[in-house]
Amino acid sequence: MHYQFLRVKNLYLSVVLAVAGSVVIRVSENVPVQARPAPVFTSHLEKIQSSIPPGLVMRLPSQIRLSGPSDVNPAELIVRVFPSETPLIYTVSLFTCYSNPQPCLVGSFSVERKTSLNAMRELEKHKAAGDRITLRKDIRGYLLEGPKQKPSYEFSSVMWQQDDFIYRVSFPTIERSNILLMANSMANDVPLFHRVSRPLP
Repeated sequence: MHYQFLRVKNLYLSVVLAVAGSVVIRVSENVPVQARPAPVFTSHLEKIQSSIPPGLVMRLPSQIRLSGPSDVNPAELIVRVFPSETPLIYTVSLFTCYSNPQPCLVGSFSVERKTSLNAMRELEKHKAAGDRITLRKDIRGYLLEGPKQKPSYEFSSVMWQQDDFIYRVSFPTIERSNILLMANSMANDVPLFHRVSRPLP
């Protein structure tokens, strides 16, 4: 039994990042596991998965990391989903309020097909003006900071291509290191697929 466990572990699990004593692992698609996004998404998972447009695969981080205002509790953020079929794009955003005269967007995660002209254009812009980062041994991402954009923008973002999709993480520039950690988590964690919601009893 011990030998079989080690064999499965060696075949399917690879350590890709260690941060503050915690280990993020990449699991082979052959292993039947469930995605475990950050707790703030837990009560919204059914809605998130049922609203993913067919043809897209979403990725979310296993932890929401913020270093901005201390009164913002990641676990209490408002989750909103924005599916679109024309153009084909899916966005999950985090807010501190439902409506307010002042902007209350905290950050967002999005996915498009790699054939999307808009996604390819934005990715090329990130490659040209951003910093290259390693998200996984076989995946490179590009961080474009808000002040480097024309015109200057208060949000920074990381974009990368993974399989047949282009992903983007966008948060305020002050969250630079956290954007990198969340992008790394997304690239290495198990993705979310479209799932039909269960009918009410």
